[in-house]
Amino acid sequence: MNCPKCSAEMAPFTTEGVELDFCEKCSGIWFDHGELAFYTETTEDVPSMDDAIANGDSTDCPCPRCEDITLVETAFIPGESLLVDICPGCKGIFLDRSELAKVQSLSVERDVLRKVGRSVSELQDRGYLIL
Repeated sequence: MNCPKCSAEMAPFTTEGVELDFCEKCSGIWFDHGELAFYTETTEDVPSMDDAIANGDSTDCPCPRCEDITLVETAFIPGESLLVDICPGCKGIFLDRSELAKVQSLSVERDVLRKVGRSVSELQDRGYLIL
């Protein structure tokens, strides 16, 4: 598989139980659909995947998995500055160098806030918490 950014051959490697594809030339990482969520231990690769794709900007970068489909650059989370590249076909995700740490941080923060929100709602529904 070739890197969508620099066209170099990507090398597969396994980490945290996920087989990823890494570009030794530009340090980009390819995640097949579902792998990013598994790796970051969250419920979804990208929050609102369909909205992210619909609101993204087309790029010239080819999907390394799909023929004749180019990646879409979009906000990882609406309102955040982190942009990721997603394939509208296979929903794979390409992260440039250093974006993985940012994705991890935003994913955990978002999941924690969602868990806290669900807990607060449940406590309110049961009458244990009044705000």
